[in-house]
Amino acid sequence: MHGIILKTLRDFVVDTYDEERWLEIQREADVDEKVYVPVTVYPDGDVYELVRAAGSLTGESPRTILSEYGRWVVPALLETYDLHIDEEWDALELLANIQRFHTSLRTRDLTELTTPRVKTEWLDENRVRITYDSDRQLCDIARGAIQGVADHFDATLLVEETTCMFEGDDACRFVVERPVAEGASADEASTERRTEVTQ
Repeated sequence: MHGIILKTLRDFVVDTYDEERWLEIQREADVDEKVYVPVTVYPDGDVYELVRAAGSLTGESPRTILSEYGRWVVPALLETYDLHIDEEWDALELLANIQRFHTSLRTRDLTELTTPRVKTEWLDENRVRITYDSDRQLCDIARGAIQGVADHFDATLLVEETTCMFEGDDACRFVVERPVAEGASADEASTERRTEVTQ
């Protein structure tokens, strides 16, 4: 697991709760000696145990915590990958180019790192399909991140999850739509903030 995930997971918990709650979660997960840094690869089990412990201590389900983390972490990730982002993109265009960020991550020097397999494709001028495939099955982070992108751009995105690994499918597929009001341009339609997720 890439250190940036664990580092920002810690930041998410501290921001959402406080430092003491993070230390409690680490103790519960039996990883209380670790300090996570972005340039290191850690065992996948650390994430699973930390999220399990967070769920136990907060009363939230682990999947909800992962989704909330995915939504929260978007600004930090956009800052990290700023060089790959065109300032002219809107929310849907950013999502359509997400595969580029993963390609960049795969080519870094973290040779033992296995990143999720992400594919994006335009279905038409206002719809993009995102395919997420990973043995880790952390698709809840991807689901939250889509909403985080909508938040970041103050945009309307309609999201339909057409397949899910938790339902036995080979990958999770999200169709993300930029709704355009009749007689309005895409830019005008994106000024109203409303993200809807249909599972």
